[in-house]
Amino acid sequence: MHSVVILDLDGTVLDVNSFRHWVVHMVRARYPHLGPGRRLGLALRAGGALAARKAGFIDHERLKRSLQALWKQATEGDGGRSAQTLNRRLFHHVRPEFTRLLSAVAEGRVDAVLATAAVDEYARGLGRMLGVRHVLATGPDRAPHMPSNVGPHKRDAVLNFLDRQGWLDRPRVLFTDHEDDLPLIEVCGTVHWFGTERSLGGLAGRFPDTVLHRGLSSAPRPFLHLPIG
Repeated sequence: MHSVVILDLDGTVLDVNSFRHWVVHMVRARYPHLGPGRRLGLALRAGGALAARKAGFIDHERLKRSLQALWKQATEGDGGRSAQTLNRRLFHHVRPEFTRLLSAVAEGRVDAVLATAAVDEYARGLGRMLGVRHVLATGPDRAPHMPSNVGPHKRDAVLNFLDRQGWLDRPRVLFTDHEDDLPLIEVCGTVHWFGTERSLGGLAGRFPDTVLHRGLSSAPRPFLHLPIG
């Protein structure tokens, strides 16, 4: 049976945290469709939200929601140009070892979903650039009680997606770097780990029935070892 590949974004497919790049984009107000005065105002508001987070007045989730609301105002009417500018920069941070796997996904030889805590505002477009049609990210209009697409919420989103696709019974191969994905690791038979070596040892003890790989180093031809037919 063909495997389904589940890709984390930050620290896995990308060698950086895209959230930080998004914040810098907003603090620098890179909105070419707006005038200087409007850009300055947006930059100050983004900087204020970031300062509040650093001072401990708001948590990360509140910061993300504030920036999503600000992004909506800033990019209205820009035809997607701001997100495209950001994504072109992020694209240069794709780990080279993912080239062949992403090519296989883009060509339809491997079914994959990009599941990330990054915001939908740019993650969906970046997924398209990567050749991944299916993207599960943190939406801008989620209910107040709903957190980002992380932890058990990310796991549930992935399983619900697989169920809708008719892929729920297929083997799952997860690529991730973060222990936030422990709930998702628990429901995947194979995991390619891009986090620390120390964490990898802990995962081996916690999930003895899971096949663990250190990144893609154990797979010179990254996608061909997957049972894709």
